[in-house]
Amino acid sequence: MPLTAEQVKERLDYIGGSDAAAVLGLSRWRTPLQLWAEKTRQTPPEDISDRLPIEVGTELEDLVCRLFTRRSGKGVRRVNETIFHPKYPFLAVNVDRRVVGEDAILEAKTASGFKAKEWAGEDIPQEYIIQ
Repeated sequence: MPLTAEQVKERLDYIGGSDAAAVLGLSRWRTPLQLWAEKTRQTPPEDISDRLPIEVGTELEDLVCRLFTRRSGKGVRRVNETIFHPKYPFLAVNVDRRVVGEDAILEAKTASGFKAKEWAGEDIPQEYIIQ
């Protein structure tokens, strides 16, 4: 489901998984300076909620999770909270699912067929590994 205006505003108060590559200067989409400007409210965060890849990814998240359960035999549970690091509260995550009975999470990713080369074999784009 798309982020609410309140959730978008809340995300300005911490560095989340999707910010990590930009922090390290390894994002194709944002520079560390752009991230700093957003987090310090010098510039508003870009609203990408109406972009087709974002909408499709949001819609397919449940399907990806069901397929994971079917193929792995592992149950997953939705996480409806922001989880803050106990020692560094400026770091937080919003995970897609927890794997039931394990100390593991599931991040459901989808990508356009035009990005197939980025996901060839066992390769995963660096932004997602960093996340």
